[in-house]
Amino acid sequence: MNARPGALEGHVDAAGDRIHYVGQGAGDPVLLIHGAFGSGTNFLQTDFGQRLAERRRVIAPDSLGHGDSDAPSDPSRYGPRRRADQLTAVLDALGIERAHVVGYSMGGWMASALATFHPGRVASLAIGGWDAAGGMYTPAAVWGLPEITYDTLVAMVRQTRPELLAGLDPAREAGLAAAINAMNDLGGLADGVARCAAPTALWLGREDLYYDASRRFADANGLAFIALPGDHVSALEAHGAEAARRVDEFIEQAAGLRPGPANQIRDRG
Repeated sequence: MNARPGALEGHVDAAGDRIHYVGQGAGDPVLLIHGAFGSGTNFLQTDFGQRLAERRRVIAPDSLGHGDSDAPSDPSRYGPRRRADQLTAVLDALGIERAHVVGYSMGGWMASALATFHPGRVASLAIGGWDAAGGMYTPAAVWGLPEITYDTLVAMVRQTRPELLAGLDPAREAGLAAAINAMNDLGGLADGVARCAAPTALWLGREDLYYDASRRFADANGLAFIALPGDHVSALEAHGAEAARRVDEFIEQAAGLRPGPANQIRDRG
C-alpha cells in the first residue's frame, strides 16, 4: 500500500496460518474486514476505508485464502471459529484489546464469528451486506438455488465482474474456494450477533438481496439499522462516502462520544 501517515503492514501467525494485515490512521481501533475475492489492502484503499481512516486507526487483515495471507487447501482451516481466531491474532499482535468491528459481505460473516466466539474483543459491531441469520442461503432462495458455493459465485463473477479474478493464482484457488464455501457454515452465528453485548448495527443498500431479511433480523433483536442507497456492490462502490459517514456516526455514538444508546440509530433516509 502507499505510505500514508500512521501506515503499517505486517504478518501474524494464527495457529500455523500466516495472516497479512495493513493499517492506517490514528484513534479508536477499527477492524475492517473485506468481502470475498477482496483483500484488506484493497478495502482500506476504497473511499469507504479511507474515510474511516481519517478519524480512526483502521486495521484491515487479509482473510485466509485472500490477498497476501496463506491459502491452505484444507477446508477445516476455514471454519468460522478459526477465522475468528485469526482476527484475534491480528488484534493481539497489535496490542489491541477491543476494536470496533466493521465487516462487509464475507467480512460480515467473519464479524459475526468474532462476536460469537470472542465477544469480549468487540467494542462495537457493524455488519454490512450480510444476512446474519440466512447468510448466502438468502440470495440462493431468490435465485432458486439450494445454496451458493464457490463454483456458483465464481461463475457469476466471471460474467459480471471479471476484473476481480484478474489476479487469481491457480495455485491458491483451492484455498479461495474453501474460504468462500465455509461461509455456508452459519451454526450459532445469528445467536452470537443477537446476544452481542456491544452496540450492534446492520448496514445495507436498499436494493441488496440481503436487505429485507437483515431489516427483519434487526427489528426482531433490537439492533440498529442503517439503510443506504444502492445494491450489494454499489452501496460501497458508488456510495462509499455516505456509508463511511453513517458507520462512523454509529461508531462514534457506540464509543460514548455522543449521548444515547448506539442501538437507537435507525434508518434516516
